Amino acid sequence: MTVEHSEATLDIASTRWYCTQFFVDYYKATSEWDAEKRRHERTGTVVEELLKTFVETEVFSGAELTALKSVCQTSSVIGQEKTIERVRATGGAPDRLDAVVELIQSEEELGIIGGTALKVAAPTDDVEVQLIDSFATLIDETAENQALDTAVKTILDLPVQDVGLATLTPVFCLLYPERYPIVNHQTKVSIKACLDLDVPKDPDEYFEAIELFSAIRADFDFEDNFRHLDFYCYWANERTDVNEWFRSNDIADRAVWQLNAGLETDGGPDTLWPLWREHGLCSIGWDIGDLSKLSRDEIDARAASESSADAGVCLKRFRDALTPGTIVLAKDGEQLLGIGVIQSEAYRYHPNAFDEHVPAESVSHPHLRPVEWVAITSGDEGPVSSWAPEQGLSAQKTLAQTNHFESIRYALANRTPSLREDLFDIEREVAAVSAARHPSTDTEDPPSSEHETSPDDELDRTPVEEPPISEAAPYYWVSQGNKEELEEEYLQAPDDSQPHHDLRKLAPGDIVFNYREGAVVGYSEVTSEPYYYQVDTEEQLRVDIDLQRFSEPLQFADVFAYLIRDDVRLDTYYPVNKAGMNQQYLFNLSEKAGEYLLTQGNRQRAPERLTKRLSLPRVDPELPNQLYYPPTQARQLRSQLSAAINSGKHVILTGPPGTGKSKIAEAICSQATTLDSVDDWVFTTATAEWTAYDTVGGYMPRRDSDELAFSPGQFLRCFRDRDGTLVNKWLVIDELNRSDIDKAFGQVFSVLAGDSVELPYEGDGHPSTPVRIEAVNEKTDPQRRDRIATDPDRYPITGAWRLIGTMNTADKASLYEMSYAFMRRFAFVHVGIPEIATEDGLARQWLLDPTYDSPGTQPANYASAWLDGETGDERTALHETLSAIGPRLAVLWSNIEGGRPIGPAIIHDIVSYVHASDGSATNGDNLTDALIALVFPQFEGMRPEQQRTLIQSLDTPRRCVTQPGRGDSESSTTQDPVAPELATDRLYRTAEDMFGITLTDESDDS
Repeated sequence: MTVEHSEATLDIASTRWYCTQFFVDYYKATSEWDAEKRRHERTGTVVEELLKTFVETEVFSGAELTALKSVCQTSSVIGQEKTIERVRATGGAPDRLDAVVELIQSEEELGIIGGTALKVAAPTDDVEVQLIDSFATLIDETAENQALDTAVKTILDLPVQDVGLATLTPVFCLLYPERYPIVNHQTKVSIKACLDLDVPKDPDEYFEAIELFSAIRADFDFEDNFRHLDFYCYWANERTDVNEWFRSNDIADRAVWQLNAGLETDGGPDTLWPLWREHGLCSIGWDIGDLSKLSRDEIDARAASESSADAGVCLKRFRDALTPGTIVLAKDGEQLLGIGVIQSEAYRYHPNAFDEHVPAESVSHPHLRPVEWVAITSGDEGPVSSWAPEQGLSAQKTLAQTNHFESIRYALANRTPSLREDLFDIEREVAAVSAARHPSTDTEDPPSSEHETSPDDELDRTPVEEPPISEAAPYYWVSQGNKEELEEEYLQAPDDSQPHHDLRKLAPGDIVFNYREGAVVGYSEVTSEPYYYQVDTEEQLRVDIDLQRFSEPLQFADVFAYLIRDDVRLDTYYPVNKAGMNQQYLFNLSEKAGEYLLTQGNRQRAPERLTKRLSLPRVDPELPNQLYYPPTQARQLRSQLSAAINSGKHVILTGPPGTGKSKIAEAICSQATTLDSVDDWVFTTATAEWTAYDTVGGYMPRRDSDELAFSPGQFLRCFRDRDGTLVNKWLVIDELNRSDIDKAFGQVFSVLAGDSVELPYEGDGHPSTPVRIEAVNEKTDPQRRDRIATDPDRYPITGAWRLIGTMNTADKASLYEMSYAFMRRFAFVHVGIPEIATEDGLARQWLLDPTYDSPGTQPANYASAWLDGETGDERTALHETLSAIGPRLAVLWSNIEGGRPIGPAIIHDIVSYVHASDGSATNGDNLTDALIALVFPQFEGMRPEQQRTLIQSLDTPRRCVTQPGRGDSESSTTQDPVAPELATDRLYRTAEDMFGITLTDESDDS
């Protein structure tokens, strides 16, 4: 182990070397390295097994690289399910992949890096071969070091998009942790911050980086496993503020002062040091008057009469050099007494300060400064010169600067390990004092806004691959001195090692509060992944945002008291301290803080928003253009829907499968969102597992703590957004009767009838106040409406809101039944199927004829509706398929209709299936395949005799109607019957297997 800078291999300043040694020793003593090492080993096993699978199967495309990247990421970042999903999406042998998945599932936490595992583009065939060969070498236990290095160089040289050192070196390190270090943003910024050394960042410089990492490992006595060094880099960035301290505290070059605790003539250290500690101060003698009222020349003049030649120099230093945040070493000659931090500018002149405390002594120390004494020695350490590896203290100097604080602290921590925590806290104290001294001001732009942007700035939107260097949070805060960021809706910060510039951790959907000129002006939703932005010659980080301004900015003074509460604030990267605002750019917010700001900001405009959403103007629903309904049915549907919605009813669309119920519901909601009183609509599908938790909500842990809080369900989110904003979002529930209605909607019954409901949950807005769903209309007392609007725990449902459900009548025998109490809340609109067969048993072929045209009705038939949804070659191909199978499909549809009605959407699916089928097969074979794949499932639930009769009739020939007319006159029919021409033998045998019925004569060998 290297214990003195003179023995070091690295060429760095001694202050950096000793300071880093101290932090590394603290890291070794306090970090959870043993658990991290075990996780590294377990992750390495998974990576090795995964690579063996790819090599044996001879696949290494984009899916395999993505899976490898995902396995390397910590499970808490990407999620175990996502990792497993990406592993299963690879081309590895299924049994081998199952084994890998079992390994993943057997561990609670895997992975060693953060970041976002974006999918990797597929490499070329040549690159894939080289990847297979190179990784085969890396997993070969007999491979020699030279062969391993060659394989690593080959992989790094390959042109694979979205894959660089940050992706590949963790894989190398997992396989050979003592040979290959991890090179990513985390290691680069930590090594730069702590040691002022640049890590080679290009793939072709990786082996130079290995030499550097090896030297660091040796100098600072890291374990042979390079992950030990890598985890320190993570710890310095993420778990502590070590990297930030190196920059903001100017550790490498800062001035540290040593101050003697008096002389024997004025009481000496035995008297003064206990007083300094008790009262949190330091002092100096030579009473020449109040120094704050004297110039430097006047101090020299008055001090000239003192016995000490250094009196004037020491007094000027005490007044001018001991600024807030300065570290002071209290000493008694060469004996170190304690280490403290100057707290404020508050120099005081107090000639009799100590008289009442030591009346028997004559202590003339009238000059005072406040100090927080952080580390107190035991007194048994002996003279500093006997244990510090560099120069000791200046025994004869009253107040002098020392450049050896870092070596003294490092040696003291090793000599008295019980002081290690206090010695570490010195940096926390320096940072806290600095933050209190320099709060964010309205006139000072944050670092991110150092350069104004211009049209000449290059915007190439190169995505940021490097992982974040700081921890994520439920919400964020950004201090924006540059108003252009607000006007153009973006965030921008330097690409450096500062956590407060770490835009890498932002992802689309994150919420950021925008602070400017003493107030929170609004909040923004992040709308892009982080990307690089070139400003002059400097590369910066940027994300795009969607800014929502508050109607009135939240003044900092009004929210400070809540944000600084112990149960609200975060320990690190938080924008607020007890003295006011911190001065950096990007900060983390707790879930409580974020929700509070959203509530306060939106509360100002909530009454106005609610008023605009109280009622619904007349709605005249239009059917979607991509669906065809005969003119009479179309008029009836429009009339029924209009009457239901405009009379205040919610709607349930019923009918056989494939009639367009879901599309009608979506079309109505899309039209409604053009109204001022409707913000949006939500589509969801009911399941048998639904409970009131899914629809209404319930308690769940907060994202940043184990504390339980009410989380609104799908139903309540229609009335308030995640940020507490009042909204009116219509709700579409597909397959409504697939849920247990009473279990899932019990508490909603009354609300649908216009009554208010109190839920059995407490909200966050007011302690012990229950969550309520409030029925509100224009007759509601305005003051009550305002109270509802501004209370985040009250969800107002107005007359402008609608729930539209769909129900497949073919399923009603096997699904949950609706109670009358539930049904009476809705208007039921039946979406039926027009008879495809005439009363005479003729098939209406014209409904599927792509050449048929009816000027008075658009679309003219099902075929034209489907063609309207296609363009170019797809439209031409669909037209050809309809022309080829239209008559036979019309007959088949008519035959099906007699036993099990199905809608035109299923017929459309059959056409698409036939079009996509093998061109060498006959249309009859393809039509049979489509029938089995798409229609047979609709026959489930029928009685066996019904199934048998229906299936045996499917290939029955019929004459077809080619033109509609009154009574479908004979002049518009085909002369000869048309048959579907199905492969009946295969059709019957498949039906027997699926439904357990007998259709064929078993003696028939055909």
